[in-house]
Amino acid sequence: MQNFSKNHPIIHIVLKNTFTLFNLVNLILALMVAFVGSFKNMLFIFIAIANTLISIINEVRAYKIVKKMRLISEQKPTVLRDGKSLQISPEEIKKGDIVVLSLGDQILYDSVMEEGTLEVNESFITGEQDSIEKHPGDDLISGSFVVAGTAKAKVIHVGEENSITKLEKAAHYLKTADSKLFTLMNKIVKYISYALIPVGALLLWSRLRTEPDTATAITSTVAGLINMIPEGLILLTSSVLALATIRLSKRKVLVQDLYSIETLARVDTICLDKTGTLTSGNMVVYDFILPNGKTFSKVPTKPTPAEKSFLGPLNAILTSQMAENATTKALKKALPETAKFGEIAGITDTIPFSSERKYSGFKTKDAEYLMGAIEFLTDDQETIKKVKSYAGDYRVIAVVKNHKLLGIIRLKDEIRKNAPKIIKYFYDNDITPKVISGDDLETVKKIAETVGIKDLSGVDLSTQKTLNYAKLVQDYSIFTRVKPEQKKELIKAFRKQGRTVAMTGDGVNDILAMKEADCSIAIGEGSDAARRSAKLVLLDSDFDRVPSIIDEGRQSINNLERSTALFLAKTVYATILAVIFVLAPLNYPFTPIEMSLLSFACIGFPGLVLALEKNTARIKDKFIYNIKRYSVPTGITVAVSTLILSIVATTNDFSKQKLTTLSAIIVFAIDFILIYKVSKPLNLFRAALLALIIAIFLAALFIPFVRDFFEFTLAF
Repeated sequence: MQNFSKNHPIIHIVLKNTFTLFNLVNLILALMVAFVGSFKNMLFIFIAIANTLISIINEVRAYKIVKKMRLISEQKPTVLRDGKSLQISPEEIKKGDIVVLSLGDQILYDSVMEEGTLEVNESFITGEQDSIEKHPGDDLISGSFVVAGTAKAKVIHVGEENSITKLEKAAHYLKTADSKLFTLMNKIVKYISYALIPVGALLLWSRLRTEPDTATAITSTVAGLINMIPEGLILLTSSVLALATIRLSKRKVLVQDLYSIETLARVDTICLDKTGTLTSGNMVVYDFILPNGKTFSKVPTKPTPAEKSFLGPLNAILTSQMAENATTKALKKALPETAKFGEIAGITDTIPFSSERKYSGFKTKDAEYLMGAIEFLTDDQETIKKVKSYAGDYRVIAVVKNHKLLGIIRLKDEIRKNAPKIIKYFYDNDITPKVISGDDLETVKKIAETVGIKDLSGVDLSTQKTLNYAKLVQDYSIFTRVKPEQKKELIKAFRKQGRTVAMTGDGVNDILAMKEADCSIAIGEGSDAARRSAKLVLLDSDFDRVPSIIDEGRQSINNLERSTALFLAKTVYATILAVIFVLAPLNYPFTPIEMSLLSFACIGFPGLVLALEKNTARIKDKFIYNIKRYSVPTGITVAVSTLILSIVATTNDFSKQKLTTLSAIIVFAIDFILIYKVSKPLNLFRAALLALIIAIFLAALFIPFVRDFFEFTLAF
C-alpha cells in the first residue's frame, strides 16, 4: 500500500491526511457516543471530517501547482533510439543511450563523447567560469553545461553511479527542521498521544462511578478528551502555509518545503553568490580603447580607418567562434550589424577559446589575430603593463595582430537593477548579507560596494594556509575563491554563531552549503541538481522575489502565533480538568455538543480569520514565549473557574444542563478576553470579528431551537 501510494501522489496525500492518529481518536470517540445513542453529540466528527477534507484540498491544490511549475522548468533531453530522435523525460534515460547535446543543454548524466566537439562550462561543479573544450573520447560530467558546439555522447552512468547523484546523496543527510512551528506541533502530538489513552481510560472509569448513567458518563468522557486534541491547530497551520505556497506560486516561486516559508521569515543572515543574485550573470561592454588612448563607448556605424583596424578583426573573431559565453554575448551585442567594419579575407584556421590558452582567434595566410588576456597574447611587458593599467574595476580583453596590440575592450558585470533595493530591504529588516563567491576578491568587493553592502571586509580563501572558519565568519563578510566544501563549512560556522542562515545557489557546487543552511534558495536558470536540493526555487531567476517570500512568511508566522494561543488554551484547561476529574467525584462541566460550539466560535473561526490577515511585522523570535504567555494563564483560569463551578454545582445540586450552560458562558467570557488581547491593536476588521463572535454565541444561547440543539438552558 505504501509503495502504491508513493507512486500516486494524490492518493498518498488522501491517505496521509485521512489515516492520522487524531482522526483515529475522533472516530473512536464518535463510536463511543453513538453507542449510547447521543448522536447530536457526534458533531465533532463532522469538524474532523471537514478538517481532513480542507487539508486534502489544500495539499492537492498546492501539489498540482508545484507539479505544473516543475514541468515547466524541466529540461527534456534529446536521445537517439532505433535511428529515431526522441525528446524524453530525464528519468527515462538509460545507460548506453546516445544523447544529442547542443548550445544551452545541461549534461544530466555522466557521458563520454562519441562524435563532434563541445565547449563545456563546469562552473556549477568546480566553480571555475572558463569553458573546457571536449572531443570524442573525453568524459562529460553531469551538471555541466554546453556553451558551444554540437555532439553526440553515450551515457555511462545513471542512478546511484551518476556524479550528481553521488554529490546529492552526500548532501542528503538528515538535518532537523529548524522550525519552531514544526517543533511545537511535534511536541503537542507526542505528549497528547502519550496522555490520551491512560487519561481517557481513567476518566471513563471515574465518570462511570460519578455520573448518574452510562450515557452521561461516556459523553462526559468524550467531551474531556475531545478538548485535549488541538486538531484544528494542525489543520490551520498546514492550510495557512499551503495558501502561502499558492500565493508565492503566482510570483513564480516554487516552495518545495512548507516550513521553509517560516524559516526564511526568521532569517537574520543571507549568504549570496555574486552571479545570479547581485549581478544578472551577463557582461556589458563599458568602452573600447585604441592603442593611441582614444576611447569610445559606442561603436560608430561608420568607423574611421583606425577604428576599423581594431573593430574589423574583433568582429571577425566573434563571427568565427562557435562558443557563446557571457563575454562574447556582450561583445556581439555592442557591435551593431549596421556597422561597416570591413571584411577579413582568407581565413585559413580558427582558434577556439581554451581555458588553458585564455584566448581565441583565427589565422590568415599572413597574420594571426587573437583576443583574450593580454599576458597570453604577447611577451612585450610594456604592452602588458599598458593594457593592465586600464583594468581598474573592469575586465580587460585585448585584441592583437601578430602579437601587436590593436585595441582594448573593457567589460563589467551587469548589476541587477533591483539589487541595491533588495540589499537595502535586508538591512532595513535586520538581515545581514554576506557574499560567498568563486570569483576574484577585488571584483566582488567592487560589486558589493555598488549594490550597497556596508561591510566590505573580504578574504580570498585560496590565499589562506589554514582555515579557521569560526574566526573567518567573525572577521569578514565577503569570501572569494571558495570551494564547495568550504562553502558548507562557512554556513556551519555562521549557524554555530546562533544565526538563522539562508543560502542562495545555482550550481552543483552549492548543494552541500544549501543543505547545511536553514533555508536554501535556488536560481531557476541554475542546475537541475541545485533546484532539486533547494527548499525554494526562483523559477524566473528574479531575486526580487525574496522580499515577498519573507513578507509571506512573516504574515503566516505572526498570525499563526495569535491563532495557536487560542487552540492551546483549550488544550491546557482540558488536560488539567481531565486529570482533576479523574480524581474528584464531581460532575464534568461540559458536553461534546457545547464544546463543538465553543471550539468553532472562540477558536476555529477567529483563528482562521486572524491567520489570513495581512501582517508583515518583523518576527521578534518570541513565538513559543508569546503562545505560552497567552494560552497558559487562560487555560489555568478556565480550569480553576469551571472547577469551582463544578464544586458549587455538586454541593447545591445543580442540574447537569445548568452546570454545562454556566460553564460554557464562563469559558466563552474568558476565551473572548483572550481573543481581544491577541487582536490588539483593534481596527475595524478585528472589531467586526469580535462583534460577530459575540453574535454567534448569543444566538446559540437565546434562539430557542438553537439553544435546545446545543443543550443550553436559561432556567437559572
